[in-house]
Amino acid sequence: MGKVRTVLGDVDSKDLGIVDAHEHLIRTGGLEILKNGEDWRLNDVSKAIEEVKLFAQAGGKTIVDMNPISNGRDVQKLVEIAKAVPEVHIMTCTGFHEGRIYDNVIHWSATYEVNRIVDLLVADIEEGIDIYDYNGPYVERSSAKASCIKIGTAYGLITPVEEKLIKAAALAQQETGVPINTHTSGGTMAYEQAERLIRYGVKPEKIIIGHVQRNPDVWYHKKIAAMGANFMYDGSYRIKYLPDSSRAMLIKEMIKAGYQKHICLGTDAGRRTYHKTWGSGTGVDYDETVFMPRLRDEGVSEEAIQDIYINNPARFFSIDK
Repeated sequence: MGKVRTVLGDVDSKDLGIVDAHEHLIRTGGLEILKNGEDWRLNDVSKAIEEVKLFAQAGGKTIVDMNPISNGRDVQKLVEIAKAVPEVHIMTCTGFHEGRIYDNVIHWSATYEVNRIVDLLVADIEEGIDIYDYNGPYVERSSAKASCIKIGTAYGLITPVEEKLIKAAALAQQETGVPINTHTSGGTMAYEQAERLIRYGVKPEKIIIGHVQRNPDVWYHKKIAAMGANFMYDGSYRIKYLPDSSRAMLIKEMIKAGYQKHICLGTDAGRRTYHKTWGSGTGVDYDETVFMPRLRDEGVSEEAIQDIYINNPARFFSIDK
């Protein structure tokens, strides 16, 4: 399939094994914490290392940390985790969360021209991620490079700043060949994300739409998959949104409709209360220890499980340049 970029260097995509395609191991600061509270601050490397070890014990092989630019991304901590648990590949992203996570008046994501933003995204991917997380004014690049680009959109709309960042992400994707792995708010604007990215020249197979399981409208998912785009279904055991039965139903319906090869999974354990090592969570390994056996119990074939957990993400995250 090709190569995939990890924080310790490029590896063959066939070596990724079971992939958690949207995760949060480290988040040291940013407006997301200021708005949501200390539960969102994941700044303990030792706890993250133990969480990754639990993931490895459950059969996991690759974790994609999806904390984007200027939101507490700390590439040096991710490298430390990757070196401590070499049996698990750690990947990370460049790009942006939804617009509300930034000051849309003075933050550079709002004030820079599109081409300047593209240059910064490309440099994260091809030269190395800034150790200061583009919080400026100096830039000092690490040896670790980004494996994908994140974009995010608001609930039920795409703001002007988000429109600009989608265009920048699309241009950077075409220059680098890495996938775009997205954030949707409550599963909304998924079709609109795919439509815009494709219109800007991104191949649909390089698009992974995230969090859409929160809108488990099978017709809507089929419409997006028919465009050629892919899905990252996450949010394991988030009963406050939907029970796991909803995600299992959606996966089975999409398999039945012929879209088995458009799905990957992520746990998205972006809070202390979601991590076992912080003392109270279901863990980064939930999709391997609980949800995979459930899929088997509900009649999902081994072929489909292999695609969803291993083959599809290996293809999605391969660099196509």
